[in-house]
Amino acid sequence: MSMDEVLHLHEFFIEGGDPNKSHVLLNITEPATPEEKAKGYFFAICEINNGNSAYIAKVQDIIDELENNYYEVPDQEEKTSLELVLDKINTDSFALIKPDTELNCLVGAIRGSEIIFSFYGNPQIILFYQSKDGEYKKIDLLKENIEYGEEGKQLFTQIIQGKIGPNDYVFAGTPHIAQYFNHDRLQKIITSRPPLQSAEHLQRVMSELRNSLSFGGIIMHMQKPALAAGEPRIKTQVKGDSARSLHNLFNTEKSTAQILSPSFLPRMQEKTYKEQQLKNTSASDSRFPSAQINASHLRQHQNARPSAGKIDAQTIIKGMFKYGWIGIKKIGTAIIWLAVLIKSFILGTGRVCLHLFYLITNYRNRRQLVLSGWRKKWNDFKNNIANLPLITKLLLVVSVILAVIFAGSLEYLNINRKKEDALKTYNQTVQNITAKKDAAESAVIYNDTAIAFKQVDEAKQLLKDLPCRTDAEKTVCQNFQNQLEGILTKIRRVTIVKPALLADWSENAPGMTRLFAVGKKIFGFAANSTTLVSYDLLTKENKTLSANLSVPGFTTAAVPKENDYVLFEYGNNEVAQFNPEDNSWKKIDIGYPNQNASIAALTIYNRRLYTLDAQSGQVYKHDVIKTGFAQGKEWLKNADAGLKNGIDLAIDGDLFILGNDGKISKFTSGAPQPFSVQGLDPALTSANEIWTYTDLDYIYILDSSNKRLLVLDKIGQLKSQITAEEFSNPTGMAVDEQKSTAYILDSNRLFQINLK
Repeated sequence: MSMDEVLHLHEFFIEGGDPNKSHVLLNITEPATPEEKAKGYFFAICEINNGNSAYIAKVQDIIDELENNYYEVPDQEEKTSLELVLDKINTDSFALIKPDTELNCLVGAIRGSEIIFSFYGNPQIILFYQSKDGEYKKIDLLKENIEYGEEGKQLFTQIIQGKIGPNDYVFAGTPHIAQYFNHDRLQKIITSRPPLQSAEHLQRVMSELRNSLSFGGIIMHMQKPALAAGEPRIKTQVKGDSARSLHNLFNTEKSTAQILSPSFLPRMQEKTYKEQQLKNTSASDSRFPSAQINASHLRQHQNARPSAGKIDAQTIIKGMFKYGWIGIKKIGTAIIWLAVLIKSFILGTGRVCLHLFYLITNYRNRRQLVLSGWRKKWNDFKNNIANLPLITKLLLVVSVILAVIFAGSLEYLNINRKKEDALKTYNQTVQNITAKKDAAESAVIYNDTAIAFKQVDEAKQLLKDLPCRTDAEKTVCQNFQNQLEGILTKIRRVTIVKPALLADWSENAPGMTRLFAVGKKIFGFAANSTTLVSYDLLTKENKTLSANLSVPGFTTAAVPKENDYVLFEYGNNEVAQFNPEDNSWKKIDIGYPNQNASIAALTIYNRRLYTLDAQSGQVYKHDVIKTGFAQGKEWLKNADAGLKNGIDLAIDGDLFILGNDGKISKFTSGAPQPFSVQGLDPALTSANEIWTYTDLDYIYILDSSNKRLLVLDKIGQLKSQITAEEFSNPTGMAVDEQKSTAYILDSNRLFQINLK
């Protein structure tokens, strides 16, 4: 072998995202001693698919065992050390062959320019060699030799060996590489650039795949500066038939399974080869080419293998005692030093406390003694300083000044760093708030209220963390606050109106809480009074009248669409009828299927009366009779316990029930229907009244706790929420949708507002 040949070993390795699906073990071992260097570089590449961690660990143990035994077992006349260790592995590791776990493994060694390997499964090992015309060709070494194996009975059933010629390339890799690089492409990549660049290129390309597969491989190359024309690139250990084709020249098959027959290939020169091998074991390392290796999985072989038996135990016990004793001494020393430190601290603290006690109490006239001792120490310190050489004093002063400057510089840098970090955080927060605000405005344009609310809420949370200390920061914070509130106003569809005060009933009819409209008049009533007060929209006059009934007051009222009478509920579920034409009253009949009914609200639709029984969660429908209304019939198909908190109802063909928690329930022909208020902020948590009818476009809800009148469409989408600065506690409403007008009763004051 020429001395200017250089062996190149360059690996590439890519770890996949799922080790249980695909895992690759890659090993390159560098010999340490001259005897080991005669054995060359041991390598192993294994791909495990669908194997658990225990299986992977077992394969790694087998590779480690192969490596150790390869360097420790000497070659024999008829068998190389690799053949011998593979015999043992085949005997001990048959359990690794599992039908549900795919194993593809390649193990071997490079001994100078010679290569010897064995395999299991379908790893890749390809030879790229130059023909006489200088063009590179390829040989799939596994494909050429797989027909002679008996895969499935043993792990490694064949030994293949040969020589790597100058400027030849050998590629060994895992099977999955073939899915992305066919042999022609590999040939083009590997033979057109240095081996290191080829390995880096393969690793870079397969790393970008980012899938669950793992990949690994080695590029081997015997480099020679110049080759004589026609020099053979592959020299094999196949003996005899020199007329074989180049595909068969690389094969020297050796069966390692004891049950197999000897190789059919002739071994005429094997003895000569073995003798030369043994002679070279003790030869100088100069017969081996220098090597350039680039492999993160390269490790040096450690041949200091512990012996078995009592010697190991004795060594371990001695080591334990030795290091245990060292540890005890170290711990003892540390305890002693700690005790001395604690003692010194306690004595010093006690001495200071004692001197302070003498100084404060002058116990036994020792104050002067303490002060004298302190003065003496101070004078000694000053004298020591004064007696120092001038150069020492200068150095001391300079040291103090430098220490102060250094400490000040550190503090200055720390303050500046904190300022820069705070400014960076501030600017980033401002950018984030601006982005959230812009996103909310875009959502408003596209009427996506859910996204708009979310963006505004996130912007407000960021605004809470934004420092607002300086005048400039306060201005920024206030601007953000105003902008976010403006967006919220758009999202909430808030309309602030200027109401017109029509009447103040505080003096002539105090305590009015509810409203109803009949014709051109607006009436107010209360639960604790039989007095009614009216406002004439035409004459602008206020009038008061009293019911000639012995009742404490009226809890609720209902007016039919025809406006020809008013029904009042009072007392124990009793009903009275008021005629607005002549202001006359009469008590009328009514009946309920539930003797313990508690009527919370009533309404008239198509001349029939509907009452809400809060005790049973049921709605009763009453037909008209001469003396009033017949006994009610249960209108809901199933009583709903959730309606026991109902406070008002309205009908437009469908029936809507308002709960005191702000929930609205919808029913059609007595069956519940899905209904929810959409786009409302703040959400309803309480309410006072609900109103709609068959010829109205919207549903109206009075919410006194938030001082607003809500306008919803019939599917629950918010149209607007109307409020006014004059509102303090609105409790009653009457709506004239045709004129876009609503009348609000607030603290005995009657207001008129515009709904548009």
